Amino acid sequence: MSAAAQAAFESADGPRFPVADPDDLAEHYWNTFTKRDRVEQFHPESMTPQATA
Repeated sequence: MSAAAQAAFESADGPRFPVADPDDLAEHYWNTFTKRDRVEQFHPESMTPQATA
């Protein structure tokens, strides 16, 4: 992401979302595709929904 795009993103009012490194995200997608041991994976892990009691 360019510095100008990053600045525009950070200065915008509204909800804040984590920004994932594209290389890291691609690795997660590739592992999900090749291993076929899960149907989805939250990234970053902090975005994993919490179970409610």
